[in-house]
Amino acid sequence: MKDNMDILEALIDKLTLSAILEMLERICHKKAENLRNHWQDEISAKLWDKAARQIEQINVDV
Repeated sequence: MKDNMDILEALIDKLTLSAILEMLERICHKKAENLRNHWQDEISAKLWDKAARQIEQINVDV
């Protein structure tokens, strides 16, 4: 767990927190699309889309 936190912290330091959040939002949308297109799992897809929308609402100034 600590190794993962160190990796994430290094990414934030390199790219900014805002950039990481934007990437997470995109990943959530891609996961939703994949669930719809390849697994016909609309319920899980909606949850990933919801997560993407929630991330999009986060405003950071660091």
